[in-house]
Amino acid sequence: MLGVIRHKSIRHAFSAIRHLSSAAKEITVREALNSALDEEMSADPKVFLMGEEVGEYQGAYKISKGLLEKFGPERVLDTPITEAGFAGIGVGAAYYGLGPVVEFMTFNFSMQAIDHIINSAAKKKKK
Repeated sequence: MLGVIRHKSIRHAFSAIRHLSSAAKEITVREALNSALDEEMSADPKVFLMGEEVGEYQGAYKISKGLLEKFGPERVLDTPITEAGFAGIGVGAAYYGLGPVVEFMTFNFSMQAIDHIINSAAKKKKK
């Protein structure tokens, strides 16, 4: 009898898990990234976003859609086309305890800042 009860309760638990997993909302990668940025920026005032066209234009791929209106130009910063420059600013900001999110338009553009990414950002020591 005990084995039957355990078997039924296990079956019930699995059906509950299946029910929860099927209730997941499908979203695009763009929506997921936007939601994650929004969530982190809401949770921590030290987090900010910088990159080319992330503010007024709302991102080349609309990742930052609505963030300028919600958080203002102090936390959603449009930068000039100087990938190495704003990557370096992001690394420096992180060194001083801020939470920069640096967006490059494409992976190819990030290669302009590879020195900061590999030789500075990746080697920061934890305090």
